[in-house]
Amino acid sequence: MTLTYRAAIDQLLTLADFERKSRSGEPPDWHLRRMEALLARLGDPHLAAPVVHVAGSKGKGSTSAMVAAALTAHGLRVGLYTSPHLHRFTERIQVDGVPISGGAFASLVQRLWPEAGAIAGEGTLGRVSVFELLTAMAFVHFRDAGCDAAVVEVGLGGRLDATNLVQPGVSVITPISLDHVHVLGDSIAKIATEKAGIIKPGVPVVIGRQEAQARAVFGAVAAKRGAPFVDALARVSLVSEDAPSEGPQELLLLGHLGEYRVTLPLLGAHQVDNARTAVAALEQLHRRRLDIRPDAVARGLASVTWPARTEIVSHGPPLVLADGAHNDASAMALAATLRRHFAARLPAVILIGATAGHDYAATARGLAQVSGQFIVTQSRHPKAVPASEFSAALARERIEVAAATSNTGDGLSTAMRLAPGPAGIIVATGSLFVAAEVRELVLGIEPELYPDLKGAFTQPYEAGAPV
Repeated sequence: MTLTYRAAIDQLLTLADFERKSRSGEPPDWHLRRMEALLARLGDPHLAAPVVHVAGSKGKGSTSAMVAAALTAHGLRVGLYTSPHLHRFTERIQVDGVPISGGAFASLVQRLWPEAGAIAGEGTLGRVSVFELLTAMAFVHFRDAGCDAAVVEVGLGGRLDATNLVQPGVSVITPISLDHVHVLGDSIAKIATEKAGIIKPGVPVVIGRQEAQARAVFGAVAAKRGAPFVDALARVSLVSEDAPSEGPQELLLLGHLGEYRVTLPLLGAHQVDNARTAVAALEQLHRRRLDIRPDAVARGLASVTWPARTEIVSHGPPLVLADGAHNDASAMALAATLRRHFAARLPAVILIGATAGHDYAATARGLAQVSGQFIVTQSRHPKAVPASEFSAALARERIEVAAATSNTGDGLSTAMRLAPGPAGIIVATGSLFVAAEVRELVLGIEPELYPDLKGAFTQPYEAGAPV
C-alpha cells in the first residue's frame, strides 16, 4: 500500500522528535553510530556528491541558501537540506530551490522505514529519530536526483549532529552565540567546541565573524586536524555598498577570484557578512577544482530567498516584517537592521513570542534597543513559552508590555490596531515559529498541523561523550 503524504508525516512523527518534544520513555541517545549504520544500509548516499557543510548559531540557514543559489547559477544540480521548516516538512529537502514533492517525501518515508526498523531491531543502537530519518531521506533524494553538489545545514551543534557523517569539500561555521545552552554548553567556548566537530582533517574550514573565544577554538581544532583555516571577512573584502533602503542591498565584494557586484535581496549588515562567508566558501570549492565564476555567484546571490529572515511579508499599510531572531545576538542584529533600513517607520510594534530552550529575556533586551511597543504572544509550537510567563520575564527586565495574547492570530490583530498609521511597521519575531505563523496569516499559507507530542523536553548529552 502506498503511503499518502499525510500518512507519511503521521508515521514519521511516531519517532522521537527532539525539535518538538522527546517521546515518553525515549530519552535522547547522542551518538553517530546509529546514523552511520542507517546510511550504510542505504548505500552511503551522503557520499554521492560533494558537500558544503554549514554550522553556526546565526546565519547558517541564510549562508546555506546563498551557497546553494550560487552553485545553481553555475548550471549545477544542487541539493539543499535545512531545518526546521516554517510551514511544511517538504521545505527541508530541496533540489535547485524546489522543495521535494509530497508524493516523493511519502515514498522516501515508506522506502526507508524498514531500514530504520532494522536498526531498532538490532537492539544496541536505539531507535532512529525524526531528524535522523529526515537527514537520510535528504541524502537519498539528492542521490536519486543526480545532484552535482549538496549544501547541508547542521541541525544542532555539529560534533554529534546527524549530518556530521558527510565528507565535505568545505566546512563553514557562521557566527557563534549563546544558544541551546542546555544542550551545547553555557559558554561561547563550549558551544564552539561542539560546532568545531564538523572540521574534518585536511578540509578547508571557512569561518564567519566570530568572538575571540570561538575563533580561538576553531583555530586550534583546525590546526590539530590539518584543516586550512579561512577567515571569510579577511578573505572577501566589502569594497562598497549602497545607502540603506527597504530594497535590496547593492554590494561590491573583492575576493580571491576578483570582483563580485552583488544585488542582495536579504537585508541587514549581518547578511552582508553572510554573503562574504558564502563567497569565501565558494572560492574554496574553486581551489578544489570546481569552476567558480564571480558573475555566476552574483546572479545566484541576487536570486536568493530565505523566508522569515528580515522578510517583508506585506508592504501594508502597515508594513509587516517577519524575522526569526531568537537569541540576544540575532535580536541585536535585527535591531540594527531596523535602524538601518526602516528608521523612517520607527517606532515599531514588536509582536514577540519565544520557544523554550532560548534566553527569551535576552532576546527582548536586544530588541528593546529599538523604540516601540511590545505585544507578547504564543505560537502553537509545543515548546512555546506561555505569554504570561514571557510577560512576567519582560516585567522583570522593566520592558513594558502593551498587550499579551494567547495565540499569534490575536497578537497580529492587536498589532494591526496599534500600528501607527500608513508609515508604521509591525515586526514579528522572538521565535521562528511566530514569524512563520504571521507569514501564514498574511500570505494565506495553509500550514501543516501536527498532534502535540507528549513527554519530557530533550535532555542534554554529556559534553565530551565518545562518538
